[in-house]
Order: sequence, then C-alpha cells, then structure tokens
Amino acid sequence: MSASKKPLTPVKPAGMELIFLYPCPHCNREVPLIAPSRPAMAQCDACRENFPIVPVDDRTIRYFKLILAGGKASIDPDFL
Repeated sequence: MSASKKPLTPVKPAGMELIFLYPCPHCNREVPLIAPSRPAMAQCDACRENFPIVPVDDRTIRYFKLILAGGKASIDPDFL
C-alpha cells in the first residue's frame, strides 16, 4: 500500500470501440457486440441461444475512429 494518499488524476481514453446492439430473436434481449465486421454467430448472454448476425461496415468503423482521433476528440472540454 502506498504511504502517500494523493488524489488520482483523471485518466484520458487511450482508444475507443463501437458497440452495436443486436436483438436476440429468441428472447428479445439486446446483445452488445464490439463492431463485428464479419458474419458470425452471436450468443445471447440471457438465454444462451445462438443466432447469426449481420456484420457492420469496417470502413464506417475506421471513419468514426479517425474522426474522433481514437476517442481523444470525444473528451469533455472541461477536462482538457
């Protein structure tokens, strides 16, 4: 344990990911997936059923990451 108890400085984001919500066709729960760019099978975390998903466009993901500078451009100006 540290002897000094100085306050922690807020940490800035080091990167970003986009989360897409896919409705489970079995129980209707929204299943969060991090930018799936290939066709795949997803598993619902509530009912544990598998279902196929439609992938997202990888160029769109790269565009958002570029425009937001990997998350750095999203920082609240009050914390810069």
